[in-house]
Amino acid sequence: MLLIIPAIDLTNGHAMRCIRGVPGTEELYSEISEHPVELAQLWRRENAKCLHVTDIDSWKGIVSPLNIETVVAMQRSIDIPIQYVSRQQTVEAYRELLERGVYRVAVNKVAWIYPDETRAMLEQYGPSRVIFGVRAHNGMVDMGAEHAPVPDEDFLRHVAAMGGKRVIYTELDWEGNLTGEDVSTIKRVAAVAPLRFTMAGGIASPEHLWTLQSSVPQNVDSVVIGRAMYENRFPCQGIWRAVEAKLEPSIHAAANVGQQSSLTPRTPPDC
Repeated sequence: MLLIIPAIDLTNGHAMRCIRGVPGTEELYSEISEHPVELAQLWRRENAKCLHVTDIDSWKGIVSPLNIETVVAMQRSIDIPIQYVSRQQTVEAYRELLERGVYRVAVNKVAWIYPDETRAMLEQYGPSRVIFGVRAHNGMVDMGAEHAPVPDEDFLRHVAAMGGKRVIYTELDWEGNLTGEDVSTIKRVAAVAPLRFTMAGGIASPEHLWTLQSSVPQNVDSVVIGRAMYENRFPCQGIWRAVEAKLEPSIHAAANVGQQSSLTPRTPPDC
């Protein structure tokens, strides 16, 4: 079975998406979006095994210390891994995130530009905590204005050669469009190197998940879902929203920034 990983997009310390709840709970979910720690805890209560958090500002070239403080607080508040996707300019910036407790970082262009430093970080923290992110378009990976784009297959071989084990892969055309993911693209990239893949973007329904489950290679084992999760496009979510409507006061009271969630175990598992 594919592991479903809920996505949280951060900008200036706030979550960009708001969950659509049952009538009368609008205030609950709007407040949770203002407090991403609560949002992380909510997805955990709904049995998430891993969270995918993206620093949207970093992809616009904006350095947001508030996003970093927020993701650190989010990780401290839950007992499952957060995989943090951000476009940092140096390997040292990723090291700092790991040292501060973020369980997993997805390295992108610095892996290509600074391979020796990236390899050293990978060897120090291991391939569960240091993974790699590919955000491609028409088979090419943007490396920023100062570097030429790189074919996604070349980047994947590069990652495997330095000892990487997992890649989060998305195509720009999939992101936020609810049109599904292109199976032919998935099969192509999954065959390039002995890597495990998490696919991100485009999932809109259980039917999309069933199609992927039956069509993709075994080394594709997880999917990141954003918009569809917030729009409650999966049948089980109706039950969660009805329960949350009754538990609104306790949901807010449960958030305690800076402290580990009471859930166990405290050591995040691999995923």
